[in-house]
Amino acid sequence: MTETQIEGLADDVVAAFGLSAPVELDRIAREEGIQLAEGDYGDEFHGRIEYLAEVEAFVIYHPRYITNHYPSRVRFSIGHEFAHFYIPHHREMLIRGKAHYSLEGFRHKNAVERQADVFAAALLIPTRFLRERMGRRGFLSLSQVLTLADDCKASAQATAFRYTRFTKEPHLALVSEDGNVLYGFASEEARAWGFWRLRDFAIPEGSATLRATAATGIVEDKTEVGIWFPARGTHAELWEEAVQLGSSTRVLTLLSWSNYAK
Repeated sequence: MTETQIEGLADDVVAAFGLSAPVELDRIAREEGIQLAEGDYGDEFHGRIEYLAEVEAFVIYHPRYITNHYPSRVRFSIGHEFAHFYIPHHREMLIRGKAHYSLEGFRHKNAVERQADVFAAALLIPTRFLRERMGRRGFLSLSQVLTLADDCKASAQATAFRYTRFTKEPHLALVSEDGNVLYGFASEEARAWGFWRLRDFAIPEGSATLRATAATGIVEDKTEVGIWFPARGTHAELWEEAVQLGSSTRVLTLLSWSNYAK
């Protein structure tokens, strides 16, 4: 399945149960007969789904909401495991006894896990709800992305990446730490222009992203394509918005071509 088809599958699940944001994950589990088994599985545990052949049922193990610093991350983990249930190829592997441990979202090199991340983001932030928020303007600021995340009970980065995949404008969403890009997403338009390879890229000196590490709230400023993509040798204005992610040392950054960020 393509990522677009996987996002459509997530929307089908939302529609089938008549759900709206924030999506009721417990209801999906009840309706599908999936057992949700929360517990204290360790700090590095994010989630796992298994097929119990003896009772012909699926169970999802996930961290406790009440003891987790990031409840929205727990919701994403459950959504990720739902992907393995709903995506046919993934489900076939589970029935054959191939259980797995999920890693932190959006950092997978494995295609199966990346597909599950795409499904989880689309499940938590349904297309209809996202389209309504974007409206005729077709654009969201970082502040609006954060509000959308709160309303969907989704993480800021999952919401930013979902929006980036959805928007038709040239746009990038990045997560950085210690002055380097860890991972990110580019809109289809940005990829078509060749502006997307930034993993392990050093954050530019004086940028809003670096300033956000020592700031409370959103830091925003004008910047240049040449600063972020020096090898391209082109000059165009970008609008940069950045915010520190919770109590972590990571920063979420949105880069938009300024003529789309009015």
